Amino acid sequence: MEGSSSDSGQKSKQNSGKTKFQLLLISGLKKEIEAARRLDPEKLAAEIEKIGFSCQQCGKCCKRAFGDNRVLVIPREIEIIREYSGLPKLEIAGPLIPDVFESGPGVDKVKGAHEDGVHGDKEAEKSTVSEKFEGISLDTGDALQLPELLEEDIDSEGNIHAFGWMLRRKRNGDCSFLEKGTNRCRIYPVRPMLCRTYPFYMEELKLYTCECEGLGYPISGGESLKLAEDLLSRYLAELEDMLAVYEKFENFEKDGGGLKLARENMEKGAFAFIVHDSSGVSKISVKVQESD
Repeated sequence: MEGSSSDSGQKSKQNSGKTKFQLLLISGLKKEIEAARRLDPEKLAAEIEKIGFSCQQCGKCCKRAFGDNRVLVIPREIEIIREYSGLPKLEIAGPLIPDVFESGPGVDKVKGAHEDGVHGDKEAEKSTVSEKFEGISLDTGDALQLPELLEEDIDSEGNIHAFGWMLRRKRNGDCSFLEKGTNRCRIYPVRPMLCRTYPFYMEELKLYTCECEGLGYPISGGESLKLAEDLLSRYLAELEDMLAVYEKFENFEKDGGGLKLARENMEKGAFAFIVHDSSGVSKISVKVQESD
């Protein structure tokens, strides 16, 4: 009986301040996680083998010119990449935001990521993160689109709330870890789960594929099984991470003045993201810079 009372109290604490919709989301995620744990990797591997896949090393999945190339990452993945690369967290990942890149001819400088190796060159470092400024930078054109796109996620102080992280990208929109000219990944041994399992993904317990030139090529049974196991690990990790976000999330105050404040802050050259993830909340300073 004591254990039951303790469990009830813990659930009550977690549910305090949650809307009915949030509680439904949490309940639905818990059910999906339980069902996902029962999925058979061998059956999934058979599906993958039937579809077929072989990476063509074209690099298109990493390049913005070929579509939305955002790579969602969870806190654990960011930490693994940080340990491998030696880069600060904010040079690895930034807030998960809509795909607002406006690429132009010749725009290939890096903002918040390095072009000439994992540890970067001195000129890239000067243009991005410094000891005096622990944050990220956005071009004016990109930044000024955000208030209207994320109006529902702006609090009364003009902060923009984001839910999760994505790998940083170069100013032309390509992944910051894509090696120019070779299509090689600089963090390949520790690349995120999304990259390891692309172009496959799981949704509502079913297997789906993204557009990819490598689909349809023969794949061995062993490779299919390894891919299926990685895919199920990714699926569960993402669901469990999302559940932790929802359980820890606390509603923020909104009013009509928040949007105006966000616009004003951007016009002055600086604003803030508040990122909600499974480990808690982070406030990220953002500099707005004129496009080159």
